[in-house]
Amino acid sequence: MNTMRAVQVVGYHEGLKMTEAPIPEVAGAWDVVVKIGGAGVCRTDLHILEGQWAEKSQVELPYTIGHENAGWVHAVGSAVTNVKEGDKVILHPLITCGLCRACRSGDDVHCENSRFPGIDTHGGYAEYLLTSARSVVKIDDSLEPADVAALADAGLTAYHAAAKAAKRLKPRDTCVVIGAGGLGHIGIQVLKALTPSRIIVVDRATPQRWSWPSPSARTKAWWRTAARWSGCWP
Repeated sequence: MNTMRAVQVVGYHEGLKMTEAPIPEVAGAWDVVVKIGGAGVCRTDLHILEGQWAEKSQVELPYTIGHENAGWVHAVGSAVTNVKEGDKVILHPLITCGLCRACRSGDDVHCENSRFPGIDTHGGYAEYLLTSARSVVKIDDSLEPADVAALADAGLTAYHAAAKAAKRLKPRDTCVVIGAGGLGHIGIQVLKALTPSRIIVVDRATPQRWSWPSPSARTKAWWRTAARWSGCWP
């Protein structure tokens, strides 16, 4: 059996442990195995270690955490057509079936058969991760997996809020963002990229002038990817 390095939860209120784990293999037609190029650290990961998710996830220890992942396609199932081996991809946090009522209504987050790598099944703090064709999105060649992995959760969360606001914001409007922390600073960049409005940021800090440059080509490429992912971009 081929093995890989993986960082796993071996017990709650204990430190993570580097272990050897089996390399996941394609078993189903829609399976995709990704070679991990970057995995973000989320506050939820700390909650997992504290045991706060144990009852909800019912996950069996030890298991590999990490739900903000990006990398390169390593292997695909026989029915996969949206990506091929070697493609750079970012992974949606959920693995969904595409067949239940929620999925068919475009409400994948409430999939009746979902799995959540890093929460209730093995995640991305490893060399390889098993996911599905529905959960992988090709990213622009100008982006590197390690640079964008955390955006799979933090970026998507901020984008969700900013995209809703963007539908209402016009050039004459002023948008106030309260908090420029881990998600707030991403939301500011999304608003800058998607809206013509004036943006004011409020946070606890030494008074200073906030100046956000025009989004770079790399930033625009990522948000185009996020928008297509969310169905908010033509």
